[in-house]
Amino acid sequence: MFFKTETIVGIFIIVATGIFLYMSYQVGSFRFDRIKYNSYSVYFDDISGVNKKSDVKISGVKVGWVDAVELVSDGQQVRATLLINKKYVLHDDAYAIVRQEGFLGGKYLELVPGSPTMPTLPAGGMITRPSQSPVVIDQLLHQFQAIATNVESITKSFSHVLGGDNGALRLNDLIENMQAAAQHIASFSASLENIMKNNETTINGIFTDLQGTLRDIQAELPRLSNNLQFNADRISSILDRDFNRVATQLEGGMAPIKDIAEKISSGKGILGQLISDDGAYQDLRVAINGVKQYFDKVDKIGIIFDVYTESMSDRIEGKMLRNGKGYFNLRIHPAEDYFYLAGLVAAQSGFIERYEKHRVWFDDKCRELVPGDLNLDDDHKLKYAPVKRVQKRYLDSILFNLQIGKIFNRIAFRAGMFESTGGVAVDVDIPLNKNRIRWVTSLEMFDMTGRQRFADDRPHLKWLNKMFFTENLYFTFGADDFISRHNKNAFVGMGIRFADDDVKYLLSSINFAG
Repeated sequence: MFFKTETIVGIFIIVATGIFLYMSYQVGSFRFDRIKYNSYSVYFDDISGVNKKSDVKISGVKVGWVDAVELVSDGQQVRATLLINKKYVLHDDAYAIVRQEGFLGGKYLELVPGSPTMPTLPAGGMITRPSQSPVVIDQLLHQFQAIATNVESITKSFSHVLGGDNGALRLNDLIENMQAAAQHIASFSASLENIMKNNETTINGIFTDLQGTLRDIQAELPRLSNNLQFNADRISSILDRDFNRVATQLEGGMAPIKDIAEKISSGKGILGQLISDDGAYQDLRVAINGVKQYFDKVDKIGIIFDVYTESMSDRIEGKMLRNGKGYFNLRIHPAEDYFYLAGLVAAQSGFIERYEKHRVWFDDKCRELVPGDLNLDDDHKLKYAPVKRVQKRYLDSILFNLQIGKIFNRIAFRAGMFESTGGVAVDVDIPLNKNRIRWVTSLEMFDMTGRQRFADDRPHLKWLNKMFFTENLYFTFGADDFISRHNKNAFVGMGIRFADDDVKYLLSSINFAG
C-alpha cells in the first residue's frame, strides 16, 4: 500500500505537532531546568564584566548562572541573583569572587561554598560575607600617584643631604677610588692564590706546629697588645680621613639627582607634568576609561556558529530532482535582545535563472519595425520573431542568508534574506523538563513569488525543528515548502552549534609551538 506525498507530509506534521503540544504541556516553569536550582543573592560594590547568564563556578566547575543583575541602595551596590544546582551546598561563610577566563576570556563568578562546619545557607538566602570585586584601573592610577609622591619626597631628602656645586667632580673621584680599591683587592687575591699553590706541601707542617706557635703567642701577648693599641690609633686616624673624603665626594655626586628632582617638582617633562598637572592626570584617566569601556563592549558581544544539514525524504518538481541542503550560519549578538545573522546555504536544487526573448516585427523587406510603424494593410506582409521564454536551474549552488533578529524572552523574530530571497521567520525556544534536552522550533516564510520554483507562485513555507541532545549537538527535522504544489517534503538532519567561548577554549588548547 503506497501513500501520496501529501499524506506522508500531513501525518508527519500531525505527529510533530502532537509532540510539540505534549512537551509544552509538560513544562513545569518558564525556564526548563529552574526546578533543579536554588536561588541565592550576593552583593558587590562593582561587578564590571559580569552580566545576566554569566557562568557561576566552584573550583572552576560550572554549577549555575547569574539570573539577574540590578542596582540597589540608590546605586551604591549591585545585587546579583544566582541559580545554583541543588546538589551543591552553600554555607553561611560562602562568598563570591569576580574572575576572568584567561587574558581574552569572559568574566564569571567564582563561588567559595564556605566551611562545612558552618550552618547550611537555605535556598533563597543571601550570601552575607563580603564578596570580592574586580580590580579597577582607577584604583591602580591612584596608587601610582601615591608612589610618585613618595619618590618625590625621597629625592628631595637626598638633594638636601648630598647637594653641592662640585657634586659631579666629587662623585667622579669616588668612583675612581672605588675602582682603585677593587684593583688592589684583585691583586691581593691573585697573590694569595699563588702563595697557597707554592706552599701547599708545607701546610700540613704548619698545622702540626700550630699548637707550639699558640703557646709562643701567649707568652708574647703583653708585647703584642701594646703594638695593637698603637696600630689601632693609626688605623682610626686613617679611617676618619678617608671617610670624610668619601662623604664629601658623595655629597657632590648627588647634584644630578637633585636637578632631576627639581625638574619633576617644577612640572617639567612627562613625569613632572603627570604629577603636578591635574589636567594631564584627568586626560590620562579619561583615555584609560575610554579604552576600558571599548573592551567592555567588545567583551559583551556574543558570537554563535551554527552548522546543520537537511536531507529531504522525497524528490521535488514532479519526482525529477533530489534535494538536500547544508547551512553555515554566524550569529552576532551585540546585546542580549537582538542579533545579526549571516550565512551560506549549499543547496542541491540550486536556483533558477529566467529570461525572455521578446517579439520583434519586420516588414516584407526584413526591416525591423517599431510598434508605431506597424501597418496591417493587405499590401504589406509583416513577419515577426516569436517570443522565447527560457528558464534554467543551476544545481549544486551556494545561496546566502543575511538577517536581523529581535528577541522577546523565548521568542525571536527574524527578517531579511533567506536562501537568497526575502522573507521573515519566528523562532520559539521550548523549555523541557530535562536537564540537557532543548527544543527550538521555527517557522520561516520566504521566496514569496516562487522565483526558485517552476510553475509555482506560492510562498515557500518551512517548519524547522532543532532538538538538542547535548549542549552543542542536535538533530533537525521538519517540513519544507509544505504548501507547494510539487515540492512539499519532509526532512531530517544533524547539526552542531558552538559559541565564541568554545572557540577560545579550543584555540587555547592547541600547541602552536609545534
